[in-house]
Amino acid sequence: MRILITGGSSGLGRAIVEKLSEDKMNFVFFTYNLSEENANNICEKHLNAHKIKCDFTNKKELDSFIENIKTLKIDTLINNYYSWPKDPLIPGYFFSNYFHKIDESSFINEFKNNIIPTILITQESIKLFRLLKKGKIITVLSSVLDSPIIGSSIYLSNKNYMKGLCEIWAVENKKNNITSHYISPSFMLTSHTSKMDERLMDQIRNSSDSKKLMTVEHVSNKISDFLKSDKRIKANQISL
Repeated sequence: MRILITGGSSGLGRAIVEKLSEDKMNFVFFTYNLSEENANNICEKHLNAHKIKCDFTNKKELDSFIENIKTLKIDTLINNYYSWPKDPLIPGYFFSNYFHKIDESSFINEFKNNIIPTILITQESIKLFRLLKKGKIITVLSSVLDSPIIGSSIYLSNKNYMKGLCEIWAVENKKNNITSHYISPSFMLTSHTSKMDERLMDQIRNSSDSKKLMTVEHVSNKISDFLKSDKRIKANQISL
């Protein structure tokens, strides 16, 4: 397989890249922005992994990347990219505030920085897949879709928007042998979630059946197993 993973240099993205790169028959392309050291380490460890620098919030860089997607000749797209402010005090940060206290610009900026790049990248990938008469799209969503958490208005609304797109991609492209699925992991301890308030972490932890946070390795293994399987499941969601 020739696979493109967005946001692949840290957290879950890195785990997915490393897992899929274990199969030397795969060519794994992944995007990164700030984590150049991580990207270099991945490529040194896996010779079949290839880094692509792109700031998706920079229109010029994004346009250039989208133009070059066709040259990668991918048959699989994994939409993992999602970015938010690194400072918990900035509006729009992961679980930042109650819905009625969030200003309009925060909703607009988060949609522009996260959803629009994913839409444009997927559009270009689908065009390529239609020429190939095959293709797979996997999109990383979140368990907050089923169990909303206080303060998650922006994140939850964006992930719900993506869920709807995942389903329409499957319907519109079925005749072209293109599948679209999504996976909705619960929260994992990554560089993003490590800054969250411990009380909120306890709330998330206690809401799970296992009373534990899910690991990035568990999710990446599920994605790998799904891609290796020849079974065509009817459900859009990849079960965890």
